[in-house]
Amino acid sequence: MAVRLAGPLGAWIRPGRDLVKPAPVVVLALAWFAAFSLRSGFVGLGPALPALTADLALSFAQSSILVSVPTLLMGLMAVPGGSLADRWGPTRVIALGLALVAVGGGLRAVAPAYPLLLVISVVFGAGIGIAQPPLPRLMRSHFPGRLGVTTGVYASGLVSGSIVGAAASGVMLARTAGAHGWRLPVAAWGILAGVTFLVWMLVMRPWRAPEPERGIRRISVDQAGEAAVWSPWRDRKMWIAAGIFAAQGLVYYLLVAWLPAVYSEAGADATASAALFAVFNASTLPGILLFPIWSDRIGRRRPPVMLASCLYLIGVLGLLFFPFANPWRWLWPALAGSGVAALFGMSLVLPADIAPRGRTGSAAGMAF
Repeated sequence: MAVRLAGPLGAWIRPGRDLVKPAPVVVLALAWFAAFSLRSGFVGLGPALPALTADLALSFAQSSILVSVPTLLMGLMAVPGGSLADRWGPTRVIALGLALVAVGGGLRAVAPAYPLLLVISVVFGAGIGIAQPPLPRLMRSHFPGRLGVTTGVYASGLVSGSIVGAAASGVMLARTAGAHGWRLPVAAWGILAGVTFLVWMLVMRPWRAPEPERGIRRISVDQAGEAAVWSPWRDRKMWIAAGIFAAQGLVYYLLVAWLPAVYSEAGADATASAALFAVFNASTLPGILLFPIWSDRIGRRRPPVMLASCLYLIGVLGLLFFPFANPWRWLWPALAGSGVAALFGMSLVLPADIAPRGRTGSAAGMAF
């Protein structure tokens, strides 16, 4: 006899063979930690890079390649990562990506010389590139009616990983003496990715057959045929979504790179620049969470995209022309940060909306 439990415990314990399936809240939490691990080790290398460069006697060109190569691999491996997610299921491909991130991220800390470090960095970047596109497919499979909410939640893991990775690496470096101090934060983020991988394997069990999309009992012959011939590279809407993704990425990285210089040129001291830059980073979290949730509430994606674009445009123009005009100087970084993060979250929702069933991974891979 099947027993159904009421209350919060009912979401965790289900009768029969459902006992082996993780509850939706568990899937979403694991997706958040996976996203966190895909960013913390990548961004966390930045504060350690000067010490690494000095310790291994690298040139500035060599040290810059250690950052650019994973970034390049994140793009190059996105397309095969998305295609594999459609073929194998997102659970398996995320597990593969996390394994590469854990191995590559951890081994960077023990690399004795530049050639091996470069090879390991390729593995690390490939893991990130493979694991990112399956996340939208995972949301489409488990939460077809709540894409905005769930995308906002897991995407906040990407933002949190960037913020915590940079901040915590700086703290670890400050407390570590010696020429090899850079190895501690690099190893820590690799270990964290390894723990995330192990928990993912134990809970999600990727060796099982891929689950069908929830809420979908049957796909018609026409729908199956559409999915078979559909390509994101020939879909006008997907090019618009990819353009939004590229535009927000360009704006975000330009702001991260040049915002401190903007404040310095305007006459700010280091303390004021750091405080204003912290406002920019802090405002990204509510932006990436609230706008996708709002899009689910109203059942439309265009209004949040348009409003987010206006927010970051106003913020960037304010930074450009009136960076220290009181009382607006705190408003400009907040608008820019929340707007560009909201666009990032919305650009992760759009591929799942546009692609036919079974092709979300390919769509996300094209956008990434």
